[in-house]
Amino acid sequence: MDNTFVYLMGPPGVGKYTVGKLLAERMPARLIDNHYWNNPIFEIVEPDGKTPLPAEVWDRTHAVRTAVLETIATLAPPKRNFIFTHAVSNENHPMDRLIAGQILSTADRRGANTLLVRLSCASAELATRIEEPGRAIRLKARDGSQAERYATLTKLDAHHPWTIDLDTTGSEPDDTARRILQALADPPQG
Repeated sequence: MDNTFVYLMGPPGVGKYTVGKLLAERMPARLIDNHYWNNPIFEIVEPDGKTPLPAEVWDRTHAVRTAVLETIATLAPPKRNFIFTHAVSNENHPMDRLIAGQILSTADRRGANTLLVRLSCASAELATRIEEPGRAIRLKARDGSQAERYATLTKLDAHHPWTIDLDTTGSEPDDTARRILQALADPPQG
């Protein structure tokens, strides 16, 4: 499996990073977590995980993301596999659509096989996961009161032909990673 992108999207706390790490080890692949381009900026503004960030932060993370994706498209080894994570905030949010478009465009430019995985989780479990203290270390959202909203978000439809939906409620990350690897072993025909 060479030049393959696995694009994990879903709300905060659904398990994108944890599953992404497992996939990166097993494929092997490079994990490009959404905090890869967010944290250089977040570390400067010092978010607490509960207070909204200044709107200008997103212009700056966009610039970092654009540079990272351009480097992947033009300079990364041609056979390299990548795992991407994307914390989707709203099905109709223009930034989420932009990010999805950028990642899928990068895959197209590389001629990569791309599996889009939309992860979901029940609100009670999502709230527990979001409030885990370890999330603070990676500057991730930690407001459990938002879990119900996150759990009821309509999944972003990126209109990508190879898309699967997985519910991580009550599922171990290892099981989710295994199901994704099974999907990769059986790509759609045509």
